[in-house]
Amino acid sequence: MFFSFRSWSLWRVVGPLLAIVLLMGGLTAGSLQVMSAVRAYVAGESLWSKGQKDAIHDLQIYISTGAPLYLQKFDAAIAVPLADRTARRALEAPGNNDAVARVAFAKAGNHDDDIGGLIWLFKYFRKMHHVAGAVTAWRNSDALLDQLIEIRNDAANDAALHDPSAATIKHWAERIGTVDAAMTTLAVDFSDHLGKASRQVSALLLLVNLVIAACLAGIVLVHTRRMLWRRWLAETALAVEKERAQLTLASIGDAVIVTTPDDRVGYMNAAAQRLITLGQDVTGWQLSSLFSIAEQPVQGSFQSADVDGESRPQQRLLVRADHSSVPVSVVETPIVHAGEPAGRVMIIHDMTAERRLVEELAWAASHDALTGLANRRQFEFELHKTMSGSPVAGADLMLIDLDQFKIVNDTCGHMAGDRLLKQVARLLAAEVGGSGLVARLGGDEFGILLRDDGSAAHEAAADVAERIRAVVEQSSFVHEGSSFRISASIGLVGLADSAGVQDALRLADVACFLAKDKGRNRVQEHRPSDTGMAVRVAEMSWVNRIRKGLDEGRFCLYEQEIRPLNGTLKRNDRRELLLRLRDESGALVPPGSFLPAAERYGLMPLIDRWVVRRAFEIIAERKHHPRKIASYAINLSGATIGDGDFVDFVAGLFAQHDVSPALVCFEITETSAISNLDEAQKFIARLREIGCSFSLDDFGTGMSSIAYLKHLPVDIIKIDGSFVKEILNSKVDRAMVEMITKTAKIMQKQVVAEFVESLAILDELRQIGVDYAQGYAIGKPVPVLTLWEEKIA
Repeated sequence: MFFSFRSWSLWRVVGPLLAIVLLMGGLTAGSLQVMSAVRAYVAGESLWSKGQKDAIHDLQIYISTGAPLYLQKFDAAIAVPLADRTARRALEAPGNNDAVARVAFAKAGNHDDDIGGLIWLFKYFRKMHHVAGAVTAWRNSDALLDQLIEIRNDAANDAALHDPSAATIKHWAERIGTVDAAMTTLAVDFSDHLGKASRQVSALLLLVNLVIAACLAGIVLVHTRRMLWRRWLAETALAVEKERAQLTLASIGDAVIVTTPDDRVGYMNAAAQRLITLGQDVTGWQLSSLFSIAEQPVQGSFQSADVDGESRPQQRLLVRADHSSVPVSVVETPIVHAGEPAGRVMIIHDMTAERRLVEELAWAASHDALTGLANRRQFEFELHKTMSGSPVAGADLMLIDLDQFKIVNDTCGHMAGDRLLKQVARLLAAEVGGSGLVARLGGDEFGILLRDDGSAAHEAAADVAERIRAVVEQSSFVHEGSSFRISASIGLVGLADSAGVQDALRLADVACFLAKDKGRNRVQEHRPSDTGMAVRVAEMSWVNRIRKGLDEGRFCLYEQEIRPLNGTLKRNDRRELLLRLRDESGALVPPGSFLPAAERYGLMPLIDRWVVRRAFEIIAERKHHPRKIASYAINLSGATIGDGDFVDFVAGLFAQHDVSPALVCFEITETSAISNLDEAQKFIARLREIGCSFSLDDFGTGMSSIAYLKHLPVDIIKIDGSFVKEILNSKVDRAMVEMITKTAKIMQKQVVAEFVESLAILDELRQIGVDYAQGYAIGKPVPVLTLWEEKIA
């Protein structure tokens, strides 16, 4: 059948009509929803205005009466506009915050049925002309709300309002009136825009209805005016597509410019107008008259001085007609129609924010965030650049370390320490001025690079260093009523005396360390002829050698016999494990060469742990050896005595190697024990609880040795070798050995004599009653061999 529902002719005639009817229904429904939402905003605005007016009214009554009740009423009234503001901000924030907005609108007194429309209209129509105007008026009221709350808080804190005078009431009434007038203006503006939006929607509905009526009339004439109808449809579709394209381009954040074949502006979106013409419509203008694109090299914070401009990265600048410029990136696409050029499309991205971020990152990479001074990286870069130039005879390097900074940090906290660092940074920058570079290298350490090509440059640098020391010493730091005096230890090095950047920093660090070692608050100059400096430099070189020796396994243990001297201790042989280091060539290095440096620079805990770990491995391996050793003496440094984790470390080794604690005797020196007496007592007590024994080495060298002995729970006393070596020639030394031995017997402690170098000394010690002897007369230190190595030997 011709008019069947499957007939194409039927649908070709009726289809547009049905589509228009459905469209009309959809538009009507949408329009009703918009009008309902607008009505909801009108109702919400009345609640908002009433809340604002009530709040102002209550505040005015409060300043007249001083009654706190009206402050409470103010808070209840102002909560309505504040809740509306919270809802708006939630909808403006990125992400889906509808739930937050819904709760806030409800708190503002809006009806539950209206809240959905409020959110829907704001989300999808806030950029519509009059709706956007209403939102702007709403947003502008935020500052006035904050001012009103500020006035309320100030009034609440104003004691004069408890019994206000006429002048006081007038003063507060004027402040409130100013805010009230501004809020009233915004409320009127908001209502006006909403009214215009409502009328705009009504006009749009009327227009749509007229268009649909015209379409319906056109369908009646479809058979006679089919060609005209098709043309109208085509033109309508073209207009829609054009509008869609324009809206799309207008919503793009980057500037979009479309030119004609003769390079004139055919189209320019809003972003392009803001960037290039400050909002002016320049359609038809020659593009070259509006701006030009230039290139320039990017400047880097650490750009090497010998790099030419051509090899540097380039950035593009948009230069406007008024000669102002903006960093940009530009993408151009030609428009070709029928094989002929028809213009071009330019997309220009404003790189100002990116360039600012790069500059901020470059600054952060080269400066200390706390003090604003150059950081270590920038300082070393400038130092390298200075030493790479010629000449450097007049350049000097200073390292400054604050002496009492830890006191301030520990007593007042890190915030006070940061304030002190800022204060010192300002002092240093003021003293150096433009003659050098001041940097914070880390913690409380500062560096200064002085550049001076004068003949007396080093003397001038010494004067600057002394002046800085005096200024820091004379300054005081006040925190919460407490005043602190600080001082600085300064190391000064002439760059001409250095082999490179790292050498200069090392020498300056050594000089600064010597300044601290000599009493602090002084300037220590590095001089190549200074023997003390040379010794300290040599010690510092041992730091890396020690670490490298630990990493490469070049430390080893030797053992020396400790032999019993009386029959009751027979078969009670002991061994002392002694540390040695083999250098890179395999030669043996005695401990006296590297242990002072290890103690000075805090490496002894690492070394002690290596020794103890290796000793436990040896003891565990020898458990089943035919020749039984009663105990092994293992030396510990003073630094390890203060290590709270060492006891747990030892306990773990006992569990790992299944070694009897009776086989381990830890040996500490008298001086280290006395200097940390409380810690030594706790340390010894904890290890004795495990089952270890203790030996007190070098006994007799400290002050009041006998007095301290009763406070140290040790098992063995080792008499210092300086007494033992001269026992045959000095009555005083013999008396000292005899007195120590008798005292030890009374205290039920065993005695070991060191440095026994002859049989005559051995006989004399046996007569005195010494329990054990150790020295070359007994046996020299020998390498510790594994069981497998002993079988080969």
